[in-house]
Amino acid sequence: MQLLSRRLHLNATTTTAASTQVLKSREHRASNGFCADIITLSKDGRLKEAMGFLQQDSTDMTPSVFASLLQACTKAESLTEAYAQHGQAEDALRLFDEMQIEGIEPNHYTFSGVVKACSSLAALEFGRHVHDLVIRTGFQSDVVVMNALVDMYAKCGCVGSARQVFDKMLEKNAVSWNTMIAGYCQKGDVGEALKLFWQISKPDIISWNVMIAGFAQNELEDEALRLFCQMREVGMKPDKFTFASVLRACAGLVALDHGKKIHAYIILTGFESDVSGITALVDMYAKCTSLDDASKLFNKMSKEAVDANSMMVGLCGQNWHTDGVMELEIQTLKSKVVSWNAMIAGYSQNGHGEEALKLFCQMQQENLELDHFTFGSVLRACSSLLTLESGKQVHAHIIKTGNEADVIVGSALVDMYAKCKVMVDACKAFEMLSNRDTITWTTIIVGCIQHGWNKAALQHIKKMVQGGMKPDQFTIASALNVCANLAALEQGKQFHAHFIVSGFESDDVLGSALVDMYSKCGSIVDAHMVADEMHSRNVVPQIAKVGGGTQHGLGDVVVRSALIDMYSKCGNIENAYKVFGKMHKRDVVSWTAMIAGLAQHGRGMEAIQLFQKMLSSGMKPNQITFVGVLSACSHGGLVDQGYYYFDCMGREYGIIPRAEHYSCMVDLLGRAGYLEEAANFIAKMPVEPDASVWGTLLGACMVHGNIVLGKHAAECLLELKQDASTYVILANIYAAEGQWADAAKVRNMMRERGIKKQPGCSWIEIKNKIHTFVAGDMAHLQSDKICAMLDSMVGRIKQAGCGPNTEFLLHDLE
Repeated sequence: MQLLSRRLHLNATTTTAASTQVLKSREHRASNGFCADIITLSKDGRLKEAMGFLQQDSTDMTPSVFASLLQACTKAESLTEAYAQHGQAEDALRLFDEMQIEGIEPNHYTFSGVVKACSSLAALEFGRHVHDLVIRTGFQSDVVVMNALVDMYAKCGCVGSARQVFDKMLEKNAVSWNTMIAGYCQKGDVGEALKLFWQISKPDIISWNVMIAGFAQNELEDEALRLFCQMREVGMKPDKFTFASVLRACAGLVALDHGKKIHAYIILTGFESDVSGITALVDMYAKCTSLDDASKLFNKMSKEAVDANSMMVGLCGQNWHTDGVMELEIQTLKSKVVSWNAMIAGYSQNGHGEEALKLFCQMQQENLELDHFTFGSVLRACSSLLTLESGKQVHAHIIKTGNEADVIVGSALVDMYAKCKVMVDACKAFEMLSNRDTITWTTIIVGCIQHGWNKAALQHIKKMVQGGMKPDQFTIASALNVCANLAALEQGKQFHAHFIVSGFESDDVLGSALVDMYSKCGSIVDAHMVADEMHSRNVVPQIAKVGGGTQHGLGDVVVRSALIDMYSKCGNIENAYKVFGKMHKRDVVSWTAMIAGLAQHGRGMEAIQLFQKMLSSGMKPNQITFVGVLSACSHGGLVDQGYYYFDCMGREYGIIPRAEHYSCMVDLLGRAGYLEEAANFIAKMPVEPDASVWGTLLGACMVHGNIVLGKHAAECLLELKQDASTYVILANIYAAEGQWADAAKVRNMMRERGIKKQPGCSWIEIKNKIHTFVAGDMAHLQSDKICAMLDSMVGRIKQAGCGPNTEFLLHDLE
């Protein structure tokens, strides 16, 4: 193996004259004092001084000297962030190279130190080289060295190699078992970790902690809590690490009651004053939406941190070891940053974005180090508040601190710009990322979909797959959504095949997306086949595979909700109602799908009555439910009821109205002919009206012939997006009122700006073949028969006494 370096080149630091005189003494070297002093300096953390003297004279080097330096390098690596001593593990490997060049045989400590350095650097090939040397020099019977090798392979992602080393160990101690269990947990193979755990005759506290943490980290929170209970039953007392993992499990389950019980137990066992324990409690309460409790603990911790700082100043004044005090201060600051991050994240995730921003500003005032978790949370706050300016300021700070390339920060930036409807900047932030994970790709794809950039979203999906990134179920669901929006049936079928190959065929979320995609593409047979397949199998969430529990009925609810949505969108509201009526269990999605379906079919009063039944059943509505309810009021002309439900959204359910809710209200007033009231409603909106709001008002003005207000709505709409349909509607408002000159001006404006109206298009699938029809196009092979049938139908309509309404006919003046 090629050595990392042929010679050791390290910068020596100036030492005191007395130290230099002692170390340069020939007599001192003769008595091996030279080596002893280097070891002493290394253990005291004065690594540069030790290396400097070693560089001056290496004639008396021994394995003990190198082992001490290697251990010091490895220990320093864990404190690199605190002391800004980067590159210590690399120095350990260079030292090991030098030792081989000098022909010095490594010992037990040397191997242990260099393997730990390989672990911290994920230097797998160097680690394999050291492993071979361990075997050749007969150290494979040394349990400490072998434990280090197991840990190195596991941390480098080679759990199979770690297990081979573990199985061949002649002697195993508690560290051996715990290291191997931790390796499996890090890899996500919790089942194998649990098998090993139960093979230990008497698991110690570390074994229990590793296994509980493994469950919590792999989102198997129920199992973590169950194992914690078993731990207490056998009489094992938990420590602060146990509580940290258990509280994480409570946070993951949003199990506030369990979290409070753990908090009480922490107080009884005397761990409440521990900084890491308080931080875990703050995080748990914040994620369980109990922000008052989180805030109380956070404020208490901040006060104790001030007291701790005073204590540290006192220790320094009493001539305590400065390095020890510094390490204590660093650990306190780290915990403080974690608690601030937890509090900011709690505010962001629970709809208190303004509080999160205030806390972020306070964090800067206290000169606390901002990390990627801080920026990620505060950007989410900007996203929820739709505060673009604040988001840009945070972005500037991110660039200043060099965090722009971080994948967590980058994803949050993409999401913030997308939510604030600045997709150009969202794409720029995305392109700035050299490393992109599945979440980053999904964020940009979803952003494109939400802004109608379906083709761009499809291109991103293709690039993601071509780049070797494996999409998860959420990415594939987004891809299916794009195909549904574009009616790209063949592309949708390709994604269907891809998610089967990827092992997601039993995923209920993707099944629902497939049903939606096939129904929107007009392939009702395929939609029904997917729905029937989902209904026939028993969908068990991953958590149940380890825990032994099941959640029957979950898949059935999802499937039937998807069927309700499909039938409603395909015009068969009666079948949708039948499916809904046969459901034994209903969630908020089921109720919302049925309410929305009734609203779409003009059965507003029935939708309102169903909403009242939903409330009576104890089911709490969400934002989407109210979109359906307001839409029902709009289609039913229920103006007073619409105002009532719009007001009670925030008053009774704490739901902040979004653009789609305002758009529904404008539609409600517009349909009823209250155009001035609709305009006043828009003017009083607390957020900037988007294109959907102005488009809704413009459509209402066209129906009621309000030229003045229609022109204003069109101008506002064109400022947001240059869309051909806006020009056409405005031109036809003028035409409907006989103002042909103004209509011609609008058409001329379209030509000057290069804006063309896309011809109308429709399609239908018959026997797995798509038939597409474009306005004015007679290319279809059966166009003569189709036109003849159309003429026959028009004739029968006229015979029935009906005639076409040309009042809103879109006049083509070109």
